Amino acid sequence: MSGIPRLRAILGVLALVVVALVPAAPAHAAPPPTSGFEKVRLDGGLSMGEPIELSVLPDGKVLYINRGTSAGGGQVRLYNPATQATTVALTLPLDARFEDGLIGITLDPGFATNRWVYLFYSPKVTPLVNRISRFTFNPSTNTIPAATEDMIIEWPTERDLCCHSAGSMTWDGNGNLYFAVGDNTNSGGDSAGMAPIDERTSRNPQYDAQRTSGNTNDLRGKINRIHPEANGTYTIPAGNLFPPGTAQTRPEIYVMGTRNPYRIWVDKQGGNTLYWGEVGPDAGATIANRGPAAYDEWNRATSAGNYGWPYCGGPNVAYNDWDFAANAPRGWFPCGGSTGPVNNSPRNTGLQQLPPTRGALVWEQHGGSKEWPALDQPGGCGSPNHAEVYHYDPGLNSAVKWPQYYDNKLIITEYCRNWIKEVQFGNGNPATGTPTIIEPVLAGMPFVHPIDMEFGPDGSLYLLEYGSGYFSGAADAALVKINYVQGGRSPVAVATASVDNGLTPLTVQFSSAGSNDPDGNPLTYAWDFDNNGTTDSTAANPSYTYTTNGDKRARLTVNDGTMTGTTLIPVVVGNNRPVVNVGGLPNGGLFSWDERLTASASATDAQDGTIPCANVVVRAALGHQEHAHEEGEGTGCGASFDVGPVHAGPDSVLFWVIRASYTDRGATGTVPLTGEREITLWPKQWQAEHYVTLNGPRVVDQAQAEGGKRLGDIQNGEWVRHHAVNLQGITGVKARVSTANAGGVLSFRYDSPTGPVVASVNVTNTGGWDDYVELTAPVTAPTGTHDLYLTFSGAAGTAVFDVDSYTFTGPGVSTPISGGGGDLAQGKPVTVSSTEAGANVAANAVDGNGATRWSSLYADPQWITVDLGASYDVNRVRLNWEAAYGRQYRVEVSPNNSTWTVLSNQTASDGGVDDLSVSGTGRYVRIYGTQRALTQYGYSLWDLNVYGTPAGGTAQLLSRSRPVTVSSTEAGANVAANAVDGNTATRWSSLYADPQWITVDLGQTRSVSRVRLQWEAAYGRQYRVETSNDNSSWTVVNTQTASDGGVDDLTVTGTGRYVRIYGTQRATAWGYSLWEFDV
Repeated sequence: MSGIPRLRAILGVLALVVVALVPAAPAHAAPPPTSGFEKVRLDGGLSMGEPIELSVLPDGKVLYINRGTSAGGGQVRLYNPATQATTVALTLPLDARFEDGLIGITLDPGFATNRWVYLFYSPKVTPLVNRISRFTFNPSTNTIPAATEDMIIEWPTERDLCCHSAGSMTWDGNGNLYFAVGDNTNSGGDSAGMAPIDERTSRNPQYDAQRTSGNTNDLRGKINRIHPEANGTYTIPAGNLFPPGTAQTRPEIYVMGTRNPYRIWVDKQGGNTLYWGEVGPDAGATIANRGPAAYDEWNRATSAGNYGWPYCGGPNVAYNDWDFAANAPRGWFPCGGSTGPVNNSPRNTGLQQLPPTRGALVWEQHGGSKEWPALDQPGGCGSPNHAEVYHYDPGLNSAVKWPQYYDNKLIITEYCRNWIKEVQFGNGNPATGTPTIIEPVLAGMPFVHPIDMEFGPDGSLYLLEYGSGYFSGAADAALVKINYVQGGRSPVAVATASVDNGLTPLTVQFSSAGSNDPDGNPLTYAWDFDNNGTTDSTAANPSYTYTTNGDKRARLTVNDGTMTGTTLIPVVVGNNRPVVNVGGLPNGGLFSWDERLTASASATDAQDGTIPCANVVVRAALGHQEHAHEEGEGTGCGASFDVGPVHAGPDSVLFWVIRASYTDRGATGTVPLTGEREITLWPKQWQAEHYVTLNGPRVVDQAQAEGGKRLGDIQNGEWVRHHAVNLQGITGVKARVSTANAGGVLSFRYDSPTGPVVASVNVTNTGGWDDYVELTAPVTAPTGTHDLYLTFSGAAGTAVFDVDSYTFTGPGVSTPISGGGGDLAQGKPVTVSSTEAGANVAANAVDGNGATRWSSLYADPQWITVDLGASYDVNRVRLNWEAAYGRQYRVEVSPNNSTWTVLSNQTASDGGVDDLSVSGTGRYVRIYGTQRALTQYGYSLWDLNVYGTPAGGTAQLLSRSRPVTVSSTEAGANVAANAVDGNTATRWSSLYADPQWITVDLGQTRSVSRVRLQWEAAYGRQYRVETSNDNSSWTVVNTQTASDGGVDDLTVTGTGRYVRIYGTQRATAWGYSLWEFDV
């Protein structure tokens, strides 16, 4: 910990001593060195789209899919090794919201003769379904004609909220098709990263995984097994979890109780054993009365079974049956015993008594895997992916097949942690053995989010790298082949172009920089600018001018005298890539949780002319560590996304990504091009240990630190770099620090460790290294987006201070969802004058999801009415229109749904978001449209939000059993939660020092009229009652300077999500002690 002499210089000596005392591990064969392998890039870049899964054909061609978009569809792409080029074999129209789209591909076991390809995709139909269809590949044209589709199976799904679609497919040796379906459940809401089992009927069903993973009568949250027949039907193989005819079950289910079984594979040579990687939940730490820190798993099944989700995780560790209405536990689920959990969710349509649960094969856990530490090297976010047993074929005549060392070893991949590893088993049999050793594979070879892999017919490993994008293509996405080479290795061709699109004449400067030979041999270069098979230049970095339109493929071949390497650069001549801009939100802007982000977007294109904002797609994704979950989709006309409450602990790196895109119509003789713009937004509160670059300090484990860690051992002159930020709307910063020394200055700077200072916090002795204080400073920042540096100064030769976290204050770029209270309309009954045929039903306007909408018939007038359930003083109505908006409309209120009072009359609305201040009282609120803006359409609303307070000021207790945070807790049982538990025999008590505070999170912004404090003998003489929307900027609503203890029943006026009692002077020598804190 900080405050002790610096340890860096002596750690090496200690390590020598420790090594001498640790017994040697059992000897086992060393893996082949990475230098014996070569990574060959077959395809890559933005043209791949969002790569998802691959299948290698018997002749070495590779089919791979991209997820696609709702606007442009998803592609099956074919890489042809004969031409070393990629073409589009099929484009499917899709509903690609959230994680759906084109998400699975596999070849029929008889592909060599029947040419059947199976695709798992989300058709653009209503009602909403996901589907598996069989298509026929045409080897003469290298295409998959859409007309050859035979639909094999489909099932209902929901797309109100993100996430978890899975999509992988595989076959066993008996011709049975396995397909993985995710739980179609959102991990946010009030689940706190634990089991999403929110049974409240007022909540969206997608917060309850018991309706899917725990439901024996639903294919979601399962790995299903069927036997496709030649006529396009399917039969049920023997040995599935529920025999055909079993009431309240689906006979297709093989494995139930899965969350997001992202990649599945069956070992036909290993007894048809099923393996899969399963992406787990988000809890950063164990919650004693709720459940474990999140597990991410690799699993194995030799027979049908229940793998526990959402009741059990990892090695059969139980979650608590959480009562979301009471915010209290009901009892732990049975995991690992002879009897399975009971599913009593009102949304369950299957059996209540579930089969016994099974544990994972190997697992990661947030905070580190004690059982399998090798999986944490390197660590980071968890996202298990593929699992496949390699079978060495000594009779295969291939110069690139993987070596015999890996024979019968389980090879696993990790998307987030960017590694491949092998799992060895005590008996040498992956199907029956106990895992004993986990070793790295291809150590030191870089990967950028490996998302799928497959050993091909030549024994080489084919791998898809997703790249560094979020729900988009990426320049570093790639299809690669990893060969084992026993002689010389092939040279690596790397090519770049100064421009990849434009009008004729188009001059392009090409470069071969980065091309190399792993064996150190000199290279020669051959450029074929139009990919017609002839060499156009032998210069290393030539220039070429294109004079005709077309989709050109410039090819670079490098030669080391023995072997060659090739790469292609697509150049589109005759079309310009659209330019896309995001408005309303700056890149790097800072937001508050439980608020709203509103973005617009525009596109310009030289060939398409004026582009309507409705044609620009805007997507929002919640980033977590190094991956993201798509949370909503809108248009460039105005898209609003509610960021919701934070759904993971402070040890998690969370952020939001907004991406806008537009695909043009192409031009004569060319192909369409897509333009994109992506911005990243960061929360105002940030943990200091979540740095990008570290120069000096180290991360210190400490229980009282937020997230259990802080930045410590900080010396004068050291610094850390955090992400690029834009401090628009920020006025101050608050740092949580500690020191037992004299302290120093914590400076926030732009661009470099010596760049402009935007804020300085003076730190003095806080009483000890574990005694935290929060210090504030104003922010004065230049405009624009800049890298943020924290620099540290103080006395030389000693640790100056530790930094736990920092929080920027001010509105930032998000806006409160509420206006004097929560959204009164969300989830309430709605009636309408009419509904357009399809899925755009009335309830969509009040579901809190900015990606679903209500739309009316194409006539005037039309109306939508929400029943608030009680009378409210309404002060704000917010309408988020789709492109078909109301030009003229009235906002009305009624006590009885018949007598109406006009609160606002709009005669010239311009669409987008109409945020209206109103004043009126009633139970019913109606939007009455009299003139549409687009006469060819109706009225279409993404969101109808209503805000206000209960009529007559009726008060309700808001704080009972809500989350509580405190400045400190006295040792013992007097924990913070006692102050809001409704039990006057339990209390919270602080340490014996001033100041101290206790904060309750009401879950959303509320009107606060009364605060009641029931003090124990150790009470606060002087204290403030404060409210906040973001837990950082506080408004004082009451100040007490001479309290006499007992019960303080205070009348206050204010709004906020957070209410804090901030004590500045104790009445006794003890701390602050509260029996009850009622708001």
